[in-house]
Amino acid sequence: MDILIQADGLTVTDGLRSAVETKIGRVEQYAPRAVRARVFLRKISAHPSPRQYAVRVLCELPGKDVSCEQYGEDILSAVDVVAEKIERLLRKRKTNRLARRERGRRAGKPKN
Repeated sequence: MDILIQADGLTVTDGLRSAVETKIGRVEQYAPRAVRARVFLRKISAHPSPRQYAVRVLCELPGKDVSCEQYGEDILSAVDVVAEKIERLLRKRKTNRLARRERGRRAGKPKN
């Protein structure tokens, strides 16, 4: 899975890049067919505030894409939270797909 990082208003250092790739790279275990993840990092305000940074992740999958966004006063904490959110969404999607597959198997069995 490719991880593309785009920053607006801040410089992506090697440490930030490796942290984003590590956190967002974990989603591959829930979506092994994922094509790429686009990570948008944006500095909203020059002054310290609880919504100073915005992180948005768009995970491109076969079918519908999954995305989520998080604001934070620190870029790394926002990346942590958005990674947990995207993992939750992908886990939910995987569980629903497996349940739908299982319902289809039970519906096809003949009754005795």
